[in-house]
Amino acid sequence: MDLIQDYIDEFIFNCESRNLADGTIKRYKKMLKLFKDFLDSKKIDEIEKIKALHIRNFLIAQKQKGRKESYINTHLKVIRAFFVFLNEEEYLEGNPTEKVKFFKENKVLIKTFTDEEVLKMIEVADEVKYRKIKKPRSFSKYKSVRNKLVIMILADTAMRVNELCNIKDSDINGDRILIRKGKNNKERMVYLSTPILSQLMKYKRVKEKHFKNIVTEDYLLINKIGDKMTVDAVQILIRKIGKEANIDKRCSPHTFRHYSAQTLLKNGVDTYSVSRILGHTSTRITEVYLRSMMTDEVLTHTKNKSPLSLIKRKR
Repeated sequence: MDLIQDYIDEFIFNCESRNLADGTIKRYKKMLKLFKDFLDSKKIDEIEKIKALHIRNFLIAQKQKGRKESYINTHLKVIRAFFVFLNEEEYLEGNPTEKVKFFKENKVLIKTFTDEEVLKMIEVADEVKYRKIKKPRSFSKYKSVRNKLVIMILADTAMRVNELCNIKDSDINGDRILIRKGKNNKERMVYLSTPILSQLMKYKRVKEKHFKNIVTEDYLLINKIGDKMTVDAVQILIRKIGKEANIDKRCSPHTFRHYSAQTLLKNGVDTYSVSRILGHTSTRITEVYLRSMMTDEVLTHTKNKSPLSLIKRKR
């Protein structure tokens, strides 16, 4: 009988019953499986036998595999959440993770798209015809209009990809979208700019025509058979469009979130307001974007004003 696995299964079920995001649950499952495999290799088969030393050794093993400090710290956060659950359910007294410290992370600059790259991806999304797949013209048109809308919403609203996929037609009211399934199940409103509203009107006309005789799910974005568009499908779409546009960066929905956040800050929107738009629980998270933006702007501003460059000009 595998008691540790039983506890993990119950923890995951608890997370699902609390309606945690699918991505969060997927990450919990993956990381706890790795931790369980490590415990199995050490012949540890009972929760009570897990000590702080075992957790540290597991994290060190991840470090030796070349994992980044941020990835290792996420592991520790997941393991801590698991033990907090065990304590709350009174399956265990004490929490060994309290004696385990987080790894010191290197501060990294967030690299995102330029305005030109975003415009190029919007252009490519609008033109892609998927020539490798022989489909009726109406199908290609629907997909092209939908894909352009996806890029525009991600770039303009800083929306998370799972939030985008969960939008229903009924969530759109005028120039606003109600995000019902935000992180930690928090609701918030997102403003829709004039360019998005224009594309949205076009998309709805094409969508209605394409699925005229097909029963579809009540979601804004749907696939070719009328089902809700998945997170994986959007991620694959962004990578494909990025490749078509020759973007030499990590092309993902989250990169668009970075772009949107930094652009809002560059345009003078205050940190608190940007934090609300992003759905952050604290402005400290949003300040990461601010630090990266400020560093980038300082570098650009001082590019041709270094001491030696100025000396050379005077001579």
